Amino acid sequence: MSQIEAANTAMSELNGAFIKGVLDSIRDSIKIIDHEYNIFYANRAGLELVGKTLDKVVGPHRKCFEVFNKSPEECSYCVVTQVFNTGQPAFSSYTMNVNGETLFKEVSVFPLTDSTGKVDKAIEIIRDVTELRRDITTSAEFSNIISKDAKMQDVFELMSAVAPTASTVLIYGETGTGKELVARGIHQSSKRAGRKFVAINCAALTDTLLETELFGHEKGSFTGADQRRIGKFELADKGTLFLDEIGNISPAMQVKILRVLQEGEFTRVGGNDVIKVDVRYICATNVDLKEAVRRNEFREDLYYRINVVPIQLPPLRDRPGDIPLLADYYLRNFNRAIGKNFAGFSSDALERMVGYSWPGNIREFRNLIERAVILSKGQYVDRMDIPAQTTPAMAAGKAATGDMEMKDVVEIAEREYLVGLLKRFNGNITDTARQAGVNARTIHRKMKEFEIDRSEFR
Repeated sequence: MSQIEAANTAMSELNGAFIKGVLDSIRDSIKIIDHEYNIFYANRAGLELVGKTLDKVVGPHRKCFEVFNKSPEECSYCVVTQVFNTGQPAFSSYTMNVNGETLFKEVSVFPLTDSTGKVDKAIEIIRDVTELRRDITTSAEFSNIISKDAKMQDVFELMSAVAPTASTVLIYGETGTGKELVARGIHQSSKRAGRKFVAINCAALTDTLLETELFGHEKGSFTGADQRRIGKFELADKGTLFLDEIGNISPAMQVKILRVLQEGEFTRVGGNDVIKVDVRYICATNVDLKEAVRRNEFREDLYYRINVVPIQLPPLRDRPGDIPLLADYYLRNFNRAIGKNFAGFSSDALERMVGYSWPGNIREFRNLIERAVILSKGQYVDRMDIPAQTTPAMAAGKAATGDMEMKDVVEIAEREYLVGLLKRFNGNITDTARQAGVNARTIHRKMKEFEIDRSEFR
């Protein structure tokens, strides 16, 4: 060997040792995987992640799915496979439990090409983001409400300010935006946190039922009243009463509720005794109460009595940046509840969710994630696991460029029209059918066809 060849060999060995030393000093797990899923290289952190020695991880017959105790079928859902199929970088995340502690991992996979430009191998980098994730979750969470959106941060600030007071709060928001969750958050952060939080949906009951639910009744006050019943006002004494959908109650009930809010006392149905209560009231509505007052559908005095501290909840479609955060939050919850171990969402799945209008808001979103966790197969929730959903704006854009068939445009418009009516009538099929000019059977059939859950609008 010539002196030049010897020098080159020494330099190559020196560079190899240097590079190995640098890679081993990195805390991220780094692995290089070939098309046959053999692990070509693993740094020290990569070995520590799987708890195995180099000879058990690296080699021509050391398949990565075997090292990670997975089945070959699960490779089709892996981001490494995605890189080999597309030639583009791919990203994902997953959680793992170590000694009872949940660790959060982010996965980045990049293609490596040979001299001809063909993707020959993939380099996988796994980073532990547990501490970062905890910091983000802390700053984006208030009383189990998850958001990093600026509008929701304003809501958190209002909740913090009003919680210690006894002031009445009026929460505005579309169906499914989490009005009750906000009400519970205010209660839990208040001086009444150790007392009861009592909730009632005013729109779900007739006047007669709502009156007995709120005020209670005495034994024998009407047919079937075989014993005394304690009402919600009385149950919530020293605590918080949440009057949901207060904008849908009748004028007669508005008068009765106003008296209790003003005087702090009432009598049970069929009773004579005056009962005094100390209750903190939080109300919610999806109705524009100011407009309802203008139309003489809602009492002006009751409006001003409950509109002390208004809180406006933005719909989910106005906070697309929260979609990945919420998706991961619900995925982890349903993983635990259902006994699954999904690692995360594919980029295509997230893209589909971000591009949807979510008329049912958080409730619809949560239901979709639960359904995906139950029905999906493999390691990741993919685009195929998310129902094909398109916003009217997206549909209009695609239709204008001829990228959609006419039947698809019609179906999208029909679905949005039906959702709008169901929201307007709080899920009432009879009223929805009457407004649409069809029978109730048709509404039921269309709801099944479009996978619309009636409970999202109640």
